[in-house]
Amino acid sequence: MEAAGDALTGGLAAHAVDRETHKGGAHGDHAQDGPCPNCGAALAGPYCAQCGQAAHIHRSLHSLGHDILHGVFHFEGRIWRTLPELAFHPGRLTRRFIDGERAKFVSPMALFLFTVFLMFAVFGFTGGALLGSSPEGVTVMKGTPPVGDWRSGIKEEYGRAEKDIAALKASRAAPGISVADREALDRKIEQRIDERDAMAGLATGDWEKVADLGKRSDAKRAADARKGDGESEGAGGLNSGVPWLDRAVNDGLKKANDNPQLLLYKLKTSGYKYSWALIPLSVPFLWLLFFWRRDIHLYDHAIFATYSISFMMLLVIMLSLVAIAGVSGWIWGMALLIIPPIHMYKQLRGAYGLSRAGAAVRLIFLLSFAVIVLTLFGLMLLAMGVLD
Repeated sequence: MEAAGDALTGGLAAHAVDRETHKGGAHGDHAQDGPCPNCGAALAGPYCAQCGQAAHIHRSLHSLGHDILHGVFHFEGRIWRTLPELAFHPGRLTRRFIDGERAKFVSPMALFLFTVFLMFAVFGFTGGALLGSSPEGVTVMKGTPPVGDWRSGIKEEYGRAEKDIAALKASRAAPGISVADREALDRKIEQRIDERDAMAGLATGDWEKVADLGKRSDAKRAADARKGDGESEGAGGLNSGVPWLDRAVNDGLKKANDNPQLLLYKLKTSGYKYSWALIPLSVPFLWLLFFWRRDIHLYDHAIFATYSISFMMLLVIMLSLVAIAGVSGWIWGMALLIIPPIHMYKQLRGAYGLSRAGAAVRLIFLLSFAVIVLTLFGLMLLAMGVLD
């Protein structure tokens, strides 16, 4: 009887093993006592001791949904711990992350990339109220007419171009005009027609038309350059002595002058794409504030800059939404002037362990450095927009 019981127990155990083995074959689960599927190390528990991957591998739609929800809410849990610290205790957050307290907070770069994505989405929806445009019909500041979105400015430029074309044609039709003056007016009329058509393409989203106009303009400039043996660059263009550089810069400036709205579009697009460049541009200036301290490293400055820039972008996003909501311009304008210096001061004190006086002195330099960094970043975007 006892032997029969042992046999029954052994059979049930074997059946359980077979069932788990079959389950693993059907759904891709991995036993905890086999090799790690990621690095091949022997498993001795639910996680690999070498690479940290879970031993239990899911391959079902249910597990995929679970992983998505876990990832979203896990990130959400960390971000709700990170954002209050970033807003009210930025120095403490920076110092805690540098010192190794990282699992409970969103990493600086992840927060930065999330903020850039959020800014792109919000500005795409609102038009960027703080940048001088907002959805059509929304009044950003009291006492001023509705700003409208960027298309309204293009429509106004289109109307001006139409009036200019009509005036130029009237001048050309005047009696007694010389042949040279008539040819000059013809060139101006043709140029304004191209500009008008470019405005129409931008307003309607006809990017193919805009591209065709750009190619046609490039062809005209190339023909003028060949005809005049390089004289078409003009006296006001760059003359550095490097022919390829002069050509690239002068052609870019001509494009910007012919189509400023397209240049603005390129600057906005490049601003999102290359916003990460603000971090390496900021680090050398932060180093200048503490270059004699051996306990502070470039990594510390990079963490400081990344968290600081992320907060400033979040502030701009929030104030843009406030402006769109119809809040008076002087309120969010004052917030834009007052909050950044206070935030920088608190982050300096907490992150680097400074006294009030030391943080205040460095804040003055840091504000000046911030202007320099933004200027360099703007020049970089302008150069890419002109030379592109």
